[in-house]
Amino acid sequence: MTRVDSFTDDEEGVMFPRLVPLAIIMVTLAGLLQWIVPVQIVSDIAFLEDIDPDRLMAFGALVAIGGFALSLAGYQALRRQGADVDPAEPVRVLVTDGVFRWTRNPIYLGMWIALSGIALAFAADWLLILVVPASVIVNFAAVRPEEAYLAQKFGRAYRNYERRVPRYFFMH
Repeated sequence: MTRVDSFTDDEEGVMFPRLVPLAIIMVTLAGLLQWIVPVQIVSDIAFLEDIDPDRLMAFGALVAIGGFALSLAGYQALRRQGADVDPAEPVRVLVTDGVFRWTRNPIYLGMWIALSGIALAFAADWLLILVVPASVIVNFAAVRPEEAYLAQKFGRAYRNYERRVPRYFFMH
C-alpha cells in the first residue's frame, strides 16, 4: 500500500461532525451542570494528603497540551498530504503517515485527551464525566461511519491500513 492514495472523483461531500462546536457544547454543558448540580470528585482527590492541587493542575495542563498537540499533528498530516480537513468536503486522500501511523483518529483522540486534561486542570468534574459518553457517541455516530465510508472509497488500501493501525492508540 502506498502512503497516500488519491482520488479525484466529483462525489458530494459526506458530512461528519465538526469538533470545535462539539467541544464548546460539552464545556458549556459541563459548566451548567457543575453550577446546577455541583460534583466534587477531582477537587476532593486534590485535597487528599499526598496530592498537591497545583501538581494536579499542572498535570491536567500537560495532558491538555498533549491532546491539543495530537490533534494538531493529525491536522498537519492531513494538510501536508493535501487532504481537506473540512468534514463537509469529500475525502480525496487516504493519509497513513505521520501521526496516522499510530492511530487512525488522532484529531478525535486528541480532542478527548485535551478535554480530559482541561477537566483535571480546572477540577471540572462534569466535563470529565461527559467526556466518556460523548466519546462513545462520537465513536458510533462519526468514527464508525467514517471508517465505513473510507473502506468503501479506498477499498483494500484502507482495509490494510485498518488492520495495521489501531482506531485509537490502544484499541482496534
